Amino acid sequence: MQIQGLSAIVTGGASGLGAATAQALAEAGAR
Repeated sequence: MQIQGLSAIVTGGASGLGAATAQALAEAGAR
């Protein structure tokens, strides 16, 4: 899936699964 340059909203991004998801999206190029 191409997500580079797209915006992503992750709820619960401060800890746990949400933080891991936010980190993975950021590394993949999402904003």
